Amino acid sequence: MQFRGDVFMLVLKVLTVCMAFGCACAVRAQTITSAFLLTDPQQTQTYTHVVNINGTDFLKLGKATDSIQIYLAPSDGVASLAGEIVSDTLIEGRFTAAADYQVKSVIVAPTGKPALSLVVPDVTCKPNDIQVQYEMTPYDQVKNLFGNGLAKNYHVIQVSIVNNCAKKIVVPLGGVRIVPEWHSGTKGKSTYQPGAPTIAPFGLDHVMSIYNTDRTLTGSRALIFNIMQGATTLGSAIQPFFGPGFTQGVAIFGGAFRNAALEVSKDMSSQQLKSLSSETFNASETIGSNGSSPIQKFIFIPRTDVKLPSNKLQRIDDIIKLTVTWFVGSDTTQTQNATPITNPAKPTTAIQ
Repeated sequence: MQFRGDVFMLVLKVLTVCMAFGCACAVRAQTITSAFLLTDPQQTQTYTHVVNINGTDFLKLGKATDSIQIYLAPSDGVASLAGEIVSDTLIEGRFTAAADYQVKSVIVAPTGKPALSLVVPDVTCKPNDIQVQYEMTPYDQVKNLFGNGLAKNYHVIQVSIVNNCAKKIVVPLGGVRIVPEWHSGTKGKSTYQPGAPTIAPFGLDHVMSIYNTDRTLTGSRALIFNIMQGATTLGSAIQPFFGPGFTQGVAIFGGAFRNAALEVSKDMSSQQLKSLSSETFNASETIGSNGSSPIQKFIFIPRTDVKLPSNKLQRIDDIIKLTVTWFVGSDTTQTQNATPITNPAKPTTAIQ
């Protein structure tokens, strides 16, 4: 009996100490400490997303591999949601939803026990999540892809952006900044002088206008066929004053000869315009999350001489550095240095 009395007094002392110092003597409850969303952008599984719910004492809600009810918010587009107790510290949920789905809160609702919930902090993108590379496009490739007019007038740079963040990012065209290498020296009586330390690429509308002008007025193909058309029109007007041989010559020149020239010099306008509209960097580009939708787009900077009011000239020979500024929704902007894919060779100086 004395032993039982000693044990009772010991328990009483422990309770007294706990009450005095605020000890947590209650049984530890189940809690959720964090939740992480894993996405399979290639959708190689029957489910698109896995949500890992971390916490404590989950085995008091059921044994390992038991199913457990999970609710996610937002719930729009969420389907086939199945939860499972994996261990004492992990509950896993599998479900299908859009590839860019972002979970805001999770609720675990075990049968016959109080529900557990957690508001998931917003995902933020880190600079290392965004990979930016660039490469100078060779002149011949630009000529075939976009036509001789753009090849003569622009340095064309291919920019590749991969977003490994869990959120979409937006890159405005004005957020692409280029540090150019300005030409130096003289040409005739004019001297070359450097321009601004950084420049922005031209937009699609400006590039498209230069393309259209080259195809219809200033390009070599346009000049040849415009001259042929003008000569045919003039010949048709004056042929009544000449003999039938002249009339026949005008007919051949404006018909079979012109058609033969068109066969030799194929019109690639439709393909080039399609490439130009689909592969040029737009006013802003949205890059999908988790590396699912990287972009490869072309940007244009001038390569020809620009005559200034002071009678001096400017020309860009190469680019030294390219940076990209991006933002996530309403978050603050981030600036990313681009990595050259190769050491870009200086553009040929034979093209004036």
